[in-house]
This record gives sequence, C-alpha cells and structure tokens, in this order.
Amino acid sequence: MRKALVFGVLAILLAAASSARAQLSLPYPALTIFFRTADLEPLSQSRFVLNLAAQSAAKIPQANVNLFDDFYLINGQWSGSPNSLIVHFNGVLQNLGQRQMPPWIGVAQFSNHAITYDIQAGFQQVKAKYGMPNARAASVVVYRTLNTGLLVYDYRIPIKGGRCQEYLFTPDSGGFQLGMQVNCYMSLVAVGRGRAGHR
Repeated sequence: MRKALVFGVLAILLAAASSARAQLSLPYPALTIFFRTADLEPLSQSRFVLNLAAQSAAKIPQANVNLFDDFYLINGQWSGSPNSLIVHFNGVLQNLGQRQMPPWIGVAQFSNHAITYDIQAGFQQVKAKYGMPNARAASVVVYRTLNTGLLVYDYRIPIKGGRCQEYLFTPDSGGFQLGMQVNCYMSLVAVGRGRAGHR
C-alpha cells in the first residue's frame, strides 16, 4: 500500500514537471491573449491605439500567427503632440524604439482589451474562404474601422517582390474583404511614409 502511494505521488510529480517544461518551451502565449491582456499604456502613452501589429522578428512568414514575436503599435493620442507615435516592442513589452510620425488617419481608436476573437482562428477562416490552405502570414494588423466601428484583422500574405496582399477579416460580422498590396512588414522607418493612413 505504501509503495503504491509513493509511486502514485512520484508519477504525479513527474507529470507536473513534464507539463511545466512543455509550457516553458512555448515561444509566447497565444497572440490573442497577449494582445488582449498586455498593459500597452506605458508604451503608447495612452489608453488607446490605432494599429496593433505582429510579425516574425526574423521576417519569416508563419502558418501560425501565435509564433510572431515582434510587435508594433501606432498611437493616435500622444500627450502634448499633434502627431502619432509608432512604437516597436517585444513579447515582454520592452520598448525597442519609437518615433513620431504624421497623424495616422482613416482608423478609429480602440483599446487592445477589446480584442477577443482568436487571431489564429481568423487566419484559418481567411485561408478557407480564399482557398489557400498552405498560406503563411508575413504579419497581421488589428485596427478598428471608422465607418463600422468594428475591429478588423488584416492578414498580409506574401505575393511577389517583397509585397503582400491584404486579406481582411471582421470577427464581429464574419465578413471578408480583399485589401491592397502593401509592404509585408512593419518598421519604424517604413510606416507613415507614402500614405497617410489605413482604411
């Protein structure tokens, strides 16, 4: 009886240790949870953002957006400035650089805490809708439209010449739309030059 109890406790401890190791090996929590729960106010200097983006730091398109480890936000209300602020940050909310840019127009402010629909599930729906089961996303941008007030998940799929085709998914309405051909990746240098804003 005592041996069985010892072996039982040992088995539970080994299973717990194995589970802990497995959790530690995960690169990041699900992107949706990270975006929804992150305290972005110190980075954005505001309670609101205009764009929230994720991509691979190695610039490698992924079939699973939860593997993205490089992040950007654009803030429309930077205290004391008429301009917007773009901030580059990582998975532990460390500021990797920022700069002022011309006002980012065409989208509405939103709180990252409003992101509830799973971003990877949205990507799966886009792939099914457009018949591209093997597609990989270079990046994804979340924003709120001015005309509908709904959040949009903007998946950027590589096409050619370093360009990407936008595939837009609106979780609340279940709507899909083809967007424009754009740069695949965000950077502090590229964003804010060439066009005033986003849809």
